[in-house]
Amino acid sequence: MIIWGYKGYQKELGHTQSVIQCGNCQQTAPWDIIETGRKFSLYWIPLIPYGKKYYVLCPVCQRGKEIEKQEINEYLNY
Repeated sequence: MIIWGYKGYQKELGHTQSVIQCGNCQQTAPWDIIETGRKFSLYWIPLIPYGKKYYVLCPVCQRGKEIEKQEINEYLNY
């Protein structure tokens, strides 16, 4: 019997260097840069990540926008 599955994950990559004002909650703070995705598992061992997406999010209300992988360094130095 083969046991397989998948699980979602979220990983914090860092914060913006400067503060950004949120258009939703109006708070001003450094924003979080997040990677999300899923990992294929075989016998409960996560093996292959897939479906990666990157976001820059307000730390207060968790609203933000999806960004491309190439934009991460721009936001880390922003």
